[in-house]
Amino acid sequence: KATAFKHRGEFTESFVVNRLTKVFGAENVLRNVDLFQGKNKAGEIDVLVTFGDRLIVVQAKSKRLTLEARKGNDGQIKADFQKAITDSYEQGLLCARHLLAGDCVLRSPQNSEIKLPWKPKEVFILNVVSDHYPALSFQARQFLKQEVSEGIRPPFIMDIFLLDAMTE
Repeated sequence: KATAFKHRGEFTESFVVNRLTKVFGAENVLRNVDLFQGKNKAGEIDVLVTFGDRLIVVQAKSKRLTLEARKGNDGQIKADFQKAITDSYEQGLLCARHLLAGDCVLRSPQNSEIKLPWKPKEVFILNVVSDHYPALSFQARQFLKQEVSEGIRPPFIMDIFLLDAMTE
């Protein structure tokens, strides 16, 4: 079960990288970027897209809706939303703040430093879930407390099926 869950997460990240590479080009799509402040890890980005002085921070989650949530249990719906979307959004938001502040070093999975060609002007947060998630946009409006600032735009929250259609 643990192996299957691990592969679901890897598939989600790989799928996002594949689709965004078709739009932005391989040189602008980076996978598994870590942010460091000194020796301390300050955050991690599943997929980072550079587009001029704009960045897209993608946090991909493979958390499924539980059976109880699908049956309409309000408490379980909120708990599943927290695990699938809110936690992912907060992780992306933390990374976006660091990217705009320029207070971190970006590192690849091979531990080499990644230099951004420009100081970021705007960061877009994309939260992608691996499964079909009924009422995702409605729940995002209802449950997610968004933080929007001059450099951080409202998040795009979607499942991989919407990402697939948009990038096609």
